[in-house]
Order: sequence, then structure tokens, then C-alpha cells
Amino acid sequence: MAHYFEEQPAAPSDERAVTVSARGITVRLVTDRGVFSKSGLDEGTRRLIETADLSGATSALDLGCGYGPVTAILSRAFPGVRWWMVDINQRAVELARRNTADLVPPPVVRQWDGIPPDLEDTFDHVLLNPPIRAGKATVFRLYEDAKRALAKQGKLWVVIQKKHGAPSTEAKLRELFDEVDVAYRKAGYFVFCARRA
Repeated sequence: MAHYFEEQPAAPSDERAVTVSARGITVRLVTDRGVFSKSGLDEGTRRLIETADLSGATSALDLGCGYGPVTAILSRAFPGVRWWMVDINQRAVELARRNTADLVPPPVVRQWDGIPPDLEDTFDHVLLNPPIRAGKATVFRLYEDAKRALAKQGKLWVVIQKKHGAPSTEAKLRELFDEVDVAYRKAGYFVFCARRA
């Protein structure tokens, strides 16, 4: 079955504009078939956006950026952060680039499955709503990629539902990172904040 975690979506393009709001910020974004949560902001991403604290940061990576709602909103909530965006889905990457083109400076946007190996930059924050349907091995690999991409004292923010594997995610993050906090827990949703030493 085709889904959003693929390089080339099979579904024919049918773009639409959606209005998304979080943290008191409202943006209008273009979505399309074959990208994650094309009808609007999904609940997990909303909770991630509203929980993540990027105070004092100068750089952030939106991993699995989809069409760009995390960067579009958090760039306005935390001005001065330089953004990078990565997604495996070519259609999502093009939408993300268009949806954040008005940011100054515009984000660096790359198509890749995880974090590109030639990416030499490190980041104060990495934000991820993991692609559950891609399987646990893929999700855990993304956590490992994120750790490599973080600067010292950098933080990975992950949102996941209990029914989709929050306990195993917490265990994996504790294996990888020096400090893991439950930054948010409500109605089956968890946002973990994992800090690199």
C-alpha cells in the first residue's frame, strides 16, 4: 500500500491550501495528495509544536518535515533560528520549500531518507514526528541519525502516541541519549526531549 513515507508518491497531484494554527500562530500552507496529514495539522504534530522550547537556539532541523508546518510555525515563534528541513518524499520537499520561502533566511531543504550523510552542520534542536507506518527499525534509525546531527547539549524532540510505541521509543532514547525527559503527556500522546551531553 502506498503511503507518505516513499520517495515518489503514486497518487496524482491535487494541491489544496490549508490553514493551520498552533502556539497562537496561524499560517496558510499548500498540501497535496501523497504527503502526511494533507488535510491539516495532525494532533501529534500540533502537540510537538506547542511543547518544543527553542529558546536561545540558533539552528534547528525539521526531520521528516512533510509540507513544512513545524518550521512554518516555530520559525515565527522563535525568530532568529536557522532552519534545515529533510523528508524522503519529493512532493513534500517541494511543498515545504514553497511553504517556507518567505522566511529569512529561507530554510535549507533536502530530500533524503533520514539525515544526509554529507550534512556537516550540527543543530541545537532536531524535531521529529516519526513515520510509524515505516516500521520500528526505520523510526529507531531516525533517532540515531538525530543524535549524530545534534550539537553538544542539543535536544531531540519526539512526539509519539502510547499505542504507537511510546514505551519502546522512551527505552531507545534512554539507550542513545544522556538525558531524556517526558516534556508532555496527555490523552495518549507523549513528547520526549532527549538531550545530548
